[in-house]
Amino acid sequence: MRIAWRRLNVQKDAVDLYYHFVGASQVGVYLDSCGKGRYDIVAWNPLISRSLNHGGGWSPFAALDDLVAMVPLLDQLPDDAPPFLSGVIGYFSYEAAWDEEWIGEPKDRKDSLPDVSLMIPGKVIVLDQLKKESWMVVSTLKEDPEPEVERLVEKVKALQAAEPIHMGNVIEPMVAKTDRETYHKQLEQIHAYISRGDIYQANLSYEVEGKVQGDSFSLYRLLRETNAGRYAAYMKFPGYTILSSSPEQFIRQEKNLIETRPIKGTRPRGKTQEKDRDYKEELATSEKDQAELVMIVDLERNDLGRVCEIGSVNVPELFAINPHPTVWHQSARITGRLTEGVSIGEVLRMTFPGGSITGAPKIRSMQVIHELEGERRGIYTGSIGYVDPRGFSEWNIAIRTMVWVGEEIGRLSYRVGGGIVADSDPGLEYEETLAKGKGMLQAIDKWTTTPATRR
Repeated sequence: MRIAWRRLNVQKDAVDLYYHFVGASQVGVYLDSCGKGRYDIVAWNPLISRSLNHGGGWSPFAALDDLVAMVPLLDQLPDDAPPFLSGVIGYFSYEAAWDEEWIGEPKDRKDSLPDVSLMIPGKVIVLDQLKKESWMVVSTLKEDPEPEVERLVEKVKALQAAEPIHMGNVIEPMVAKTDRETYHKQLEQIHAYISRGDIYQANLSYEVEGKVQGDSFSLYRLLRETNAGRYAAYMKFPGYTILSSSPEQFIRQEKNLIETRPIKGTRPRGKTQEKDRDYKEELATSEKDQAELVMIVDLERNDLGRVCEIGSVNVPELFAINPHPTVWHQSARITGRLTEGVSIGEVLRMTFPGGSITGAPKIRSMQVIHELEGERRGIYTGSIGYVDPRGFSEWNIAIRTMVWVGEEIGRLSYRVGGGIVADSDPGLEYEETLAKGKGMLQAIDKWTTTPATRR
């Protein structure tokens, strides 16, 4: 593989870059910080790709390491180069964990989406929002990449703004497949498991789906406005598209340093400043939510301890209250130093999926979730991210994430859920799921000429 790169002292808009360079292409990825982080990544033209399903006889995390090993290290890079320039981008669905642990008989597929999709992109543009710079990278299997990277530079310099957002149409309204009463009954079953000592906490979710027509990237542009997430992503594949506005980091690697930032605890945003402050204070002083977070922090400390040097795992941040467009979240930060020789694939194998979206203990709570939810989660609570062979990697928890199956006309769906503990109130837990889905419904409502939900 051969790689060429250029650094350009020109700042462009990532939406414009994706629109013009990827557009209607079959495969393209936009890792979007929504103005909350330093870097945005647009990648397309896959040189090598892997799509995997459970039971294929190939560990999805070993497949990631295999792909990373194919990418040569870029030399003569300045110290301030972005953490991703060339490497692997993709996603792991929640069910990728089935290849590592026995959770139960896999549920039937309702679509053809692979459990894992990874690619080495042939073209990458990285925007540095702090330094107002653009980095262009072209990778090839054999031919000289220099002429193409020069052409890419000239195209970036001449880039025009994207066209206005195209309105869409909701053919069938977005409908929750689990009603309030059913959710309450499932919550009572979790309480029974907790009372018997099987689990301490489980994350229960349900699906909302409808049928839509239009341009999925236009919908994503509105989603990033109504529900901007630090770890957002737009991923286009043949026959399906992922639109994520995730606020949650799963794993971040910087050389031998590793961290995770689980979210546990949610309150809606208030309609007035006073009510907003009340919700924030309520979350900050909630013993129930703090206890939930501590459970997950202990779980994540244990997970990181499996891949980190003894004594290096710490919790530098606990009970942080973070604002998001439609909710307040409580989070923590756990860090550690990787044991020498541990690959990113091994890190993910030992920690995936994130404990904040399973419960504790992890495997037993996943078995309970599998029993009660009765269907595949897919990308929901899986992870989207990248690996650069220089020792950098970042993956989100794919919450606040929609999936569009089809092309112009497609089935649009998302899942919402929450952590259930012994003293969870059924009514409040269901209301929390509605708050988590609010930003996605707002985006659909702004995009469509017809109501997103039944009035």
